[in-house]
Amino acid sequence: MPCPACGARSARDAQFCARCGSRLPPGPRRRQEARDAAAKGDRRVVTALFADLVDYVRMLAEFDAEDVKRRVDAALAAMDAAVVRFGGTREKFIGDAIFAVFGYPQAHDDDALRAGLCALSIRAAMTELGDPGDEPLAVRIGIATGEVVAAPRDVVGSSEVSLTGPAVVIAARMQGLAGPGEILIDDATLRASRDRLVADPRGTRTLRGHPGEIPVHALRGDLGLRRTTPQTGQLIGREVERGRLRALINATHSTGLGRAAVVIGDAGIGKSRLLADLEEDARRAGFRWTVVENVSYGTAEPYRFARAFAQAIADEQGTDSGSFARQLLFTDDIPPEQARRLAGAIAAIAREAAFSGWEAEAPLAPTEPAEVRDVVLETSLRYNRRLAETLGPRIIVIDDLHWADHSSLPILEVLVQTAASVPFVLLFGMRTGTLPGWLDMDEVDRIVLGGLDRDEVGALAAAVTGASLADEDTRLVHERTAGNPLFVNETIRAMLEDGRLEIHDGRARLQREGGFGPLPVTLRALLGARIDALPETSRELLGIASVIGLTFDRRTVTELSGRRLRGAILRRLLDSALIAGTDDQDQWRFAHDLIRDVAYAGLLTGRRRALHARLADLYERQPQAGISRAALHRAAAGDVERALPMLEESARRALAIGASAEAAGFWRMAANLVSDEDPRRQGYVMSAEATQELGEGTGTEPAAGATG
Repeated sequence: MPCPACGARSARDAQFCARCGSRLPPGPRRRQEARDAAAKGDRRVVTALFADLVDYVRMLAEFDAEDVKRRVDAALAAMDAAVVRFGGTREKFIGDAIFAVFGYPQAHDDDALRAGLCALSIRAAMTELGDPGDEPLAVRIGIATGEVVAAPRDVVGSSEVSLTGPAVVIAARMQGLAGPGEILIDDATLRASRDRLVADPRGTRTLRGHPGEIPVHALRGDLGLRRTTPQTGQLIGREVERGRLRALINATHSTGLGRAAVVIGDAGIGKSRLLADLEEDARRAGFRWTVVENVSYGTAEPYRFARAFAQAIADEQGTDSGSFARQLLFTDDIPPEQARRLAGAIAAIAREAAFSGWEAEAPLAPTEPAEVRDVVLETSLRYNRRLAETLGPRIIVIDDLHWADHSSLPILEVLVQTAASVPFVLLFGMRTGTLPGWLDMDEVDRIVLGGLDRDEVGALAAAVTGASLADEDTRLVHERTAGNPLFVNETIRAMLEDGRLEIHDGRARLQREGGFGPLPVTLRALLGARIDALPETSRELLGIASVIGLTFDRRTVTELSGRRLRGAILRRLLDSALIAGTDDQDQWRFAHDLIRDVAYAGLLTGRRRALHARLADLYERQPQAGISRAALHRAAAGDVERALPMLEESARRALAIGASAEAAGFWRMAANLVSDEDPRRQGYVMSAEATQELGEGTGTEPAAGATG
């Protein structure tokens, strides 16, 4: 398998490149292990990509078949390389086309963005491959995002795992609609990329075999190496954290000596948004502003951060990175030997990552790895100091540090060391995890971001909807999202779109019946990737626990799984912040509703119903559990005839203690279990309406599996 960073071929199933040391994409054995785990079946969000060559039939008619085959093979190889580079899986070649999927068998929280970048890379690669008539090759590409069922095909003698879902069909149909060189993507892909893809609207289209019309967008490009983080509206909350960061900037402004801070928090918690909010203040104080973002698909790309940082500085000056590096590094007073060493260091970087102006003319670089490292760090130190001398005070934001490439980490360490003696403020953003040693120091300010409080969630919801949210609805949204700003934003937008959140006279009101509705694709992808990164045993436990409810205990999990609950599995889930402990040492809870919902949504329907049925059996043997708990799980198992009398009794008992909202919920659940033609349905509906009129209550309709 070729290394995506340097192109060298390594041994089968090697994890690291033999030449440059970069981490390699999973080889056949590791891919098969992931497929074996997925072969048990699950539901997941993926982004599907179909690409095929234009005019293949015409080329066969006009040119020699051997020449056509050679060009087509080269084109398919380029497509496959792009899929590997961005962490996708090539499912199959179909004649002159390729079908790839991002998010299976391994999910990432940016699979939609990866698929878009892959498509752009494929289109660019085709321009370099002329056909036998020297005409440039062109492709048509379709991309769509959505839930699929990944499960073994139920065909005799077949061991193939199939991906079944509308996203695959939509991507194929959109590829057929695309013109030569065009990349068409659906709404879900554009949204799941979280504003990183640039596309032009193409209206709505009716796709064969798909109900309704689909909004279509033509992919134009991406934001590239982001220089600034866009600010969208007023920053909600974070006054204390913002004050601490402003104090760092003010201290550097006063003393001329740099400072560093690291902002730590979960994905979506608002790290980038908080840092971006400082830009205006920083520029007013005379600081230049530079943002370099690390990306998940760039971790195997040697010196990616160094290249991105140099290019960001050069863009600011309206030149290329190589020319500006010459200007900074090679002053008249530099000794020739040092100049040779510095040029050699840049050549070492340029060998693995494009560095404008150096690829062709760079002198011979050092060949010993230790010498290369020493000279690269010497060059980095001089570059930083000269940058401060030449252009003055600067804020440097290094976002998503957890995805920084390994070869750039020593360069980042040198940057931190340099900042202590120059007017640089370094602001790092990273997800919760272990800090590198050079940031885990008393001199580095550490800011940990938690969720917004209830009032701040209400303010954010009002900013999204333009209307105030009722106090009780604010409480429900806060509990569901744990105050994560991204989760709040996506949840509110999804409820607005499907009508579960209605606005009248400046007031927003959540429609309680049916709860929050389907999870937004963005959140399914983000949280699904966190779950997918777990070992199979931990994922299995999380799925079982999601059926039990928001809280679960050792005994119930053991009963459902049929084996003892091992402490190592629990510790891994606790360390990943997907679950949390409780006062009871044998009981745990999901970190928040959304994680439970994503784990639950990942179960195949048959598996889900079987677990609910076993749980109902367990609760029926435990009188203290109460009939309502068993009724909910019996209904979720699809056991209609056993569930109905239990739901009726649960409704009567709830009403007897004044819980009218809960009683109405049981009646509605009973109505939903029977068909429209069943004479019992109308009676259940009437009972629900009559019960609801007796009092509003504060509870919400019970959801299957949400008890415990």
